[in-house]
Amino acid sequence: MTRQFPATLQTKLAERTVFTADLIELHLTDSLYLTSTNIDIDWDSPTAPDAGLNTYVAQGQFLNFGNIIESSDLRVGQLDMTFTAVDTATIALLINNEYLNKRVVIYRAILNDDYSFTNDDVYTIFDGRILGYSIREETNTATIVITVASQFADFERTNGRRTNPASQNREFASDQGMNFSAQIIQDIRWGRT
Repeated sequence: MTRQFPATLQTKLAERTVFTADLIELHLTDSLYLTSTNIDIDWDSPTAPDAGLNTYVAQGQFLNFGNIIESSDLRVGQLDMTFTAVDTATIALLINNEYLNKRVVIYRAILNDDYSFTNDDVYTIFDGRILGYSIREETNTATIVITVASQFADFERTNGRRTNPASQNREFASDQGMNFSAQIIQDIRWGRT
């Protein structure tokens, strides 16, 4: 995908050394604003759910994200974001399913030596939705890997009802008819011979 950057940004990118900061927005129930730099950064993002200036927090929670590959082909862009699992608040959000299909936007800011930048110095490197997560435990640490994908991730998905209690209770709040559906799903012959 060809990008049209302002001339000032093109000049900064052509310099011998480039100082960058990744600005990450997780649009969860309570939005999280994180940065990869060593200091907090205040910025008024055009996509932030909280209007006005937001503080992108420099913390030890966000570790990295996978490679982002741009292409002119129509395909699903997907990447993994890695967080430390020491923070139990993030784990609680994931376990309570408050993350599915929530928006994630990643910006890259080209910083001056004093960490300042203008809106022309920022560009979007990823915009997508959360698909799922996994927790990796090791001897001395644990990490959370959140998989995010572009808006075309579920392009071929067929919408409709599911045979689980949550789907049934959306339509019929007190119905318990699907409470044990996960245990008997292999025996149902609907639409099969």
